[in-house]
Amino acid sequence: MDRTLMIEIFRRIHALGGCDASERFDRGWDAAVAACEDVLTELTGVSYDDLEEGSGADG
Repeated sequence: MDRTLMIEIFRRIHALGGCDASERFDRGWDAAVAACEDVLTELTGVSYDDLEEGSGADG
């Protein structure tokens, strides 16, 4: 596993949250993004706390 790549994938998934939609849609969207983050953390051990280590734009 390339940890740097996994951190960048997590960063990009995390950046998908906070869409500019209705409050109801936004809550569902953020919940879906959080679920993706949970799966990635479960499978790789990478979490939000690791974003400082990765490269790329902030999410």
